[in-house]
Parts: sequence; C-alpha cells; structure tokens
Amino acid sequence: MKEGGLAKEGIREDKESPSESLVSSSNSEERPRTKRGFLVGAGLVCLVISLVSITVGCVYLYKTSSSTKTKTKSYSFLTEQSSREVGSKSYIVNTINGRIPAPAIHVRKGEVLSVKVTNGIAESELTLHWHGLHLKGFQVYDGVEGITQCVIKPENSYVYEYTVNEQPGSYWYHTHNQEGLLGLDFIRGPLIIHEPDAVDVPLPGSEDAYQYGNERVLFYYDLFPHFRGQAGLLNGDQLHEIKVENGEYRFRIINGGDKYAYFFTIDGHELTVVATDGYPVEPYKTDVIHIHSGERFDILINFDISTSTESLWVRAKGVASSQKEDILSVIRVRKDGSVPFETELPPGKDGGIDLKTAKILNCLHIEKPEHDCHGITELVPAEPQPLLESEVHFVEVFVLGTGAMFMKIAERKFTQFYLPNIPALFTPPVDRERKHANMLSVSTNKSVTIVLRNQGWSDHPMHLHGHHYEVLALGTKKAPDICDENYICPLLTLEEAFSEPIADILATRRGVLKDSAILPSGGAMILRFNTDNPGIWLFHCHVKAHMLEGLTMAVNEGDYMLSHDKTPGDYPVCEKSEKKKEEETCSCSDVRSGNVEMVCARPWGCGDE
Repeated sequence: MKEGGLAKEGIREDKESPSESLVSSSNSEERPRTKRGFLVGAGLVCLVISLVSITVGCVYLYKTSSSTKTKTKSYSFLTEQSSREVGSKSYIVNTINGRIPAPAIHVRKGEVLSVKVTNGIAESELTLHWHGLHLKGFQVYDGVEGITQCVIKPENSYVYEYTVNEQPGSYWYHTHNQEGLLGLDFIRGPLIIHEPDAVDVPLPGSEDAYQYGNERVLFYYDLFPHFRGQAGLLNGDQLHEIKVENGEYRFRIINGGDKYAYFFTIDGHELTVVATDGYPVEPYKTDVIHIHSGERFDILINFDISTSTESLWVRAKGVASSQKEDILSVIRVRKDGSVPFETELPPGKDGGIDLKTAKILNCLHIEKPEHDCHGITELVPAEPQPLLESEVHFVEVFVLGTGAMFMKIAERKFTQFYLPNIPALFTPPVDRERKHANMLSVSTNKSVTIVLRNQGWSDHPMHLHGHHYEVLALGTKKAPDICDENYICPLLTLEEAFSEPIADILATRRGVLKDSAILPSGGAMILRFNTDNPGIWLFHCHVKAHMLEGLTMAVNEGDYMLSHDKTPGDYPVCEKSEKKKEEETCSCSDVRSGNVEMVCARPWGCGDE
C-alpha cells in the first residue's frame, strides 16, 4: 500500500487548524501546512460518536485547535464503486463512503474545513472542486486537474484543508478531472456555509444533514449520460419526501447535474428568492425558477395549512425537449407534531403550473411573447461588490457541427482549450501562453468586465472559479429556434444585444452576484468581477461535455505562481509519463460560418478536414 493509501474504517487522521493561509495572496509566497498527527483520545471520540449517531464507521471528528481556538470540521471521504439499483435499473455507481446521496458538508464561516479524499476506485483518477468558494490564500485546493493539482490516483489520498471565509450560503462539491469517472457519479454533494454564530449546525455524519431545523437542502442530479432523456434524482431518490410543519422554511436548491436545466415549481406556492449562488438578494417573488447546471437558489416558503396534514408536488421539469420526464418529489406538511404525516401521494401528478402563463425567473428568451419571462438581472444584490479601476475584454463562443467547442479572447483565433499535464499554477507566467491555454491575463485590484457572445446552438451556464461576478446585462434572440441546419446561430451585434452602450451599462448598472450564469444561445452577456484573488482560475461552461470539448478559458490573475517545494506534504504526484499524450494540434476553418479560423486540440475537432 502506498503512503496515504486506503483509509481504515474507524480511523481518522486529524490536524492542527491552520492559523494562516497556505498561500499568501499579498506576496504570492506560500506558507507550509503544519504537521499532522493523531488526535489524542481519538478512539474515545469515536466511541462517543457511535453511541449518539449512526454513521458510516468512525470517519468524522470535530475538534477545536488548542493553539488558535479555531474549530475544525473534519470529513473522510472514501470513494468506492459498486453495483446499485437506481430507479428500476442496475448501474455501476461511484459513491462516497458507500452513500447515496453523498454527505452534505456543513461548516460555519471562520471554521477550518478538512476533507481527506481517498480514491478507492481502481480504474479512475479524480480531484474534488469546491464550487463557488473563492479559496483566498488557499488556491492550491481549488481541485482542478491541470490547473491547481494533478489527479488523486487509485489507493492514494489527499487532504483539502482551508479556512472558510466565504459568504454564508449554498455551495457544493464535485469531481473536476479531465477524464471523468466510469459509472454513475455520486461523488458530489451540498456544501452549506453557516453564519459564524449559527447554532444547531448539523455535525459531520449527521443523518439529518439534508433536512434540519427550518432548512431543507434540495440537491438535483441529472446523471447524464446514463439517464439520457429520463428523469434525474433529488437527494438520491426518484420520489423524494420533504417533511415540514406549519411555518416558514428555507429551501436550498442546487442543480448538481452535468447537463440539464430545470423549471422548478412547488404546487400551489409562490417562491420567494432570497439568495443565489450563495449571495443574498432583495426578496423576489416568482412562480418558477429556471436553474441550470452549477446554479443555486435559496427560497423561502411559508406553510400554513388549516387541515391536519397535506401533501404537495415539487416539480423539476426538464427544459430541453429531450428530457421526457420530470423529477417529482413530495412535500409532506402537517399542522404540528401531534399528528403523523400523510403517506398517500397527492393528486395531480401529471398536472403542475402552466409555464406559458407563469412568471419565470432566470428565463433566457425574454422577448418570447407567450412566456412571462424575467431575466436574472432583475435580482437586486443585498450588497453590491465595490467598484475598482475598470478594464474590458471581449470573448466569443463558437461550436462546430462535430461538437468541438471554442472560445476566442479579443482578436485571437478561436481556440479549443486543453488542460496541460503539469498544473499551470506551477508554470512561470512567461510560459503560460500555450497554443491551447486560452489564457486571459489580468492584473490585480481591477474591476474586470467580460463581454461574452455565443454563436453556438445551446445555452451555456458559465462558471468562474475563485470569484463571484456581477451579471450586468443579457442579450437574447426573440425565439429559441434561431440556428440553421449546420448548428450556426446568427451572432448578435453588441448594438442588437443590449439596450444601452456598454460604457453606459458599466457606469450605471449594478448586477446580482453569481458564480454561474447562463449565456443564451445566439445571445450575449456582460459580467464584471474584481481581481482580488491572485491565482489561475478556470472560466468554463458547466455542462461537462461542453467543458471537455473545449469551451473553457483560464484567468491568469496577477501572474501568481506556486513553488513545488511549498506544496502540502500529501500533494498528488504529477507523473507526466502516465498522462495521455500531448494534445493533438490542427488549424481549420469552417466554411459554413464564413471561414472562421480555429485552433483545435482534438483530432476530431475539424470534422472532415
């Protein structure tokens, strides 16, 4: 067994809480992690936990550092592969600690989160990414193969450990490696950050980590491509039950899927949106929320039934025509704890709200007359980000009929992104402009605006690592069926896309803060973020197939570089010889779209050429 190999059931290694960040963003020098050692009395702690809670062995500890008094939330994740029934079929599934759904992580702002990931899947490599977290000072733990780390190989472990200084809210974690995993990927789950003084926060291993107090976590999977065209799952179930009593509840809705968007509704209830992607907004009422891969929305629902009990349908209706089924769930409501919950399914399973008359938030085709469509820009941030000295960059998206995807920064060629074998975080800035790097270099302490245009046939939920950005403006076509038989969509001019000149938009508008927002097919979007977090951060479509096909770029912020001798002691070894061969290169043009010149990184990128 290699060092850092498979974790033994009942043993959890613990560490001192890091009193300082691993990486200093002020001087770009890294500070070493403190040595690890076994917690004195770990066996006693395990015994106490086993008496008060049913867990998957004793794999969790919760302690306070004696040196800094900073609490550490510690989790051990053993990824495993087995055969399971999901719905009515049997699949090969990848799990964490054998659990479906995966553990929900709960941590307070200011605490240290320590997650030991042991790869027990013989044929798959993996990394773990913390979606929506900025990780200031801890960039090395962003969990992106080819950018911040190499993969965790089978029978090896890696500890992701950082101080959580993020905005309290709804986040999540998932794998982020180039090759993907064989089988259904359940190595993904919620990550909820609570206020520093929050009480009754679920402990690691808690059985009620998805339903606690007056909060409910709704984590959706589409399980693409295995559930292609079928319904997905909510919290690991095809018919999940959510139990509440009369009163106000916060629902944390997370689209943790790889491909599909959904229209979310609760029968008979208006939805009050109070946060998106972790950041609070002024309360906004709507009937329907359109939610794409990577997005999160927090809503408030008030239940006030006059009868003893009631049951309601919760619906996640597929947006794409290929999604033949809805993800259906049931809310069980009771007046108080003196009566049992209902067990029968509510009537109207095939009903639901009429989308043609309902108010839809985060709707893209705003000018489509038969829908009451409202863009994400209608949300007002509770606290806008500060404005710094501004710079503007133009980026375009292009998709070939072969499925190859490209991004173009300013006047460069359209380029199909390819991850390097050695993480870019270690590459000297002068060497980062590889042919397929698609790297946008920006200086620190700026408000950077990106104007995006999409000539592809599909919508793209665009996720930026290490930051949240303001969504300042969206430009959409009047109808979704705008692309020709060659999958080429007429590209909006900037004058067509936006109602005002870009300079006026930047000077007068403040936008809702997101880390994932939807770039419409044939449309455009203006986003703005502050460069207050030196590092190399991916910006990519969160539809996994699109990301792997090249719809990715990277932001080189402040020429930050990490030295190999400053990495954590268990940092995954980068073995270039075991990686796939260097990227294929070719240059092609697409006559269907007016000889757009492209640089491809896949042998099939140019199709027939």
